[in-house]
Amino acid sequence: MISVVLISGIIISLVGFAYMFGMPLIEKRSTITQYGSAVKFMEDLDKKIVEMARSCTTQKGCDEKLTAPLSGQIRVDQKANSITYEFPVSQPLLTKDVIMLNTINPGEFTPYGETPGKLTMEGYSVPGAGYRLKFVLHYRELYNEEQKKSYKISLAPESPQAANGTSTINFYYAGTTRIQDAGYSQYDLLASNITMNIL
Repeated sequence: MISVVLISGIIISLVGFAYMFGMPLIEKRSTITQYGSAVKFMEDLDKKIVEMARSCTTQKGCDEKLTAPLSGQIRVDQKANSITYEFPVSQPLLTKDVIMLNTINPGEFTPYGETPGKLTMEGYSVPGAGYRLKFVLHYRELYNEEQKKSYKISLAPESPQAANGTSTINFYYAGTTRIQDAGYSQYDLLASNITMNIL
């Protein structure tokens, strides 16, 4: 009888020990999986936007839809020309600085041929509310020295209410705007307008 109690006590202690030390590892792996899913989502979003800007010629002739893999918040910032995807995680994946994910050239003006969308990530803690990961896809200007032209993908929310959301991004091609002497080195700027609606 005593041996059964001792064995039960040892088993309970071992289970508690495994849970105490194993759970953070499981949560860390979960956070890494969430990170991977978010990166793929942002890369797919960038690919669809760039393809739309390059290939579509008719206003409202092209539209796409993409659903976020994790519950969080998606915002379109027209002034910053960027899309932010942010969500909570159970374990820290913190960085001292913002990390560049898809280019080593952080410049706001960069030669034609570079990726137009600059994807960054940062992790941070919220006092009393755990940890969060934030991804930002920002579109910058590409200049072509030979053509003396600049190109830019220009983002806009469909309405003020469309700037916040949790799951699905709908977007469509809203035409190209030519602005004289507005680009890099006063080149003519061709802006491919993408209108976004977040639900």
